[in-house]
Amino acid sequence: MSCVRIRFLHTEAFRLSAIYAGVFALSVLVLGAIVLVITDRAFRDQMLQFSSADIATIQAGYDGEGLDEAREVVEQSLAAPGTSDYFLLQQGKTRLAGNLPVMTPQTGPVSLPGSSPSHEVLGVGAFLAPGLYAFAGSDLYRVHKAQAHIVQTMAWLFAAALLLAILGGALVSRSFLRRSDAMARACRAIMDGDLKARIPVRGTQDELDRLAGTINEMLDRIATLMENLRQITNDIAHDLRTPVSHLRQGLERARTDAVETHSAALDAAISKTDEILALFAALLRIAQIEGGARRAAFTALNLAPVLEHMREMFGAVAEGAGHHLTSAARDAPAIRGDRALIIQMLSNLIENAILHTPEGTTITLALSQDQDRAAVTVSDDGPGVPREEHGKLFQRLYRREASRTNPGYGLGLSTAQAIAELHGADIGVVPGAAGFAIRVLFPAARKS
Repeated sequence: MSCVRIRFLHTEAFRLSAIYAGVFALSVLVLGAIVLVITDRAFRDQMLQFSSADIATIQAGYDGEGLDEAREVVEQSLAAPGTSDYFLLQQGKTRLAGNLPVMTPQTGPVSLPGSSPSHEVLGVGAFLAPGLYAFAGSDLYRVHKAQAHIVQTMAWLFAAALLLAILGGALVSRSFLRRSDAMARACRAIMDGDLKARIPVRGTQDELDRLAGTINEMLDRIATLMENLRQITNDIAHDLRTPVSHLRQGLERARTDAVETHSAALDAAISKTDEILALFAALLRIAQIEGGARRAAFTALNLAPVLEHMREMFGAVAEGAGHHLTSAARDAPAIRGDRALIIQMLSNLIENAILHTPEGTTITLALSQDQDRAAVTVSDDGPGVPREEHGKLFQRLYRREASRTNPGYGLGLSTAQAIAELHGADIGVVPGAAGFAIRVLFPAARKS
């Protein structure tokens, strides 16, 4: 637990929270300073307005009934304090009324020292007549007290906000740590060999959820590749046993038989070697396609001319094998792809149909639009493939028992699947189709 307490201080979430808290604290300080300046100015202006009003009252008394009335106004203001706390009415160097000592006359706003810095007096001075001076003012203690109260309130708000920011940063950091630790545990489990381990997703659709989802998709892809690798290893070990055994037997015969049989034995050995090299070349070609390097050569491509080209190229081949090849192209969106790879994919699908269907079968190339995608279908009206084998057809080196007497390595559909995935297309057996059909759905090219 103590480790978590120390670790969360070093997380990016806590650093961001600390930065936000610092920015907020600076904002509070600046706001507090502005509020203090504004309130101080407002209080002082209000006090000066009150003092000016008191001076105007004294002036009115003097103008109406003379000096005695002015003195009476000052005495009444002192007896019943109102807006101002301090008054002075002096003539020359003589104080006529008030609670302030004689001062040097100053007109306009006047600031006088008080009993302490917090009791400074602010008021207004004016001459009622030549030689007759009046002053009215108030103690600034109330202003300073209000300012102190504002500062105290701002300090409490600052402390509370800072505490909440720190607590929020700690909570966010702990939550971030728990989720990052879950990611780390999943990664360690995978490193230890558990390829089924996945990062938990909360369903909040936040950035960590999106990251976890992306990593899980990557792990699914890695698991699929590892399973393919395991399958390929087993299949190679199984499928290469026969040609290698034949090769060894031929070489054994060449060693023991007469010299005149050496040429035939060596020819057979070379033929078996060529089969092995062709198998590895096909596997290497699939690996290169899955690597994605060919994606850089993608261009906008209309599939209708490609299908017509395939019909022309394989029409005579199909007729020679006792089949009939037709095509049916309807309007479909253009795609982005590699024309040579798509021709190779369609060649594999057509050759697969020619090779594994009886004479008299009709093979159809079809192009159509499926929602916003281009759909290419290679179908035949032959006997089809049992549904339970559909999921195995795209496995590398997989060959049905009924097809093992035919030439090939079981890589045609695997190559077609690799090319389709390189183009972001979905490939699969069409369920419920008469005979057998494979459909490839290409995403439409994005409009620039």
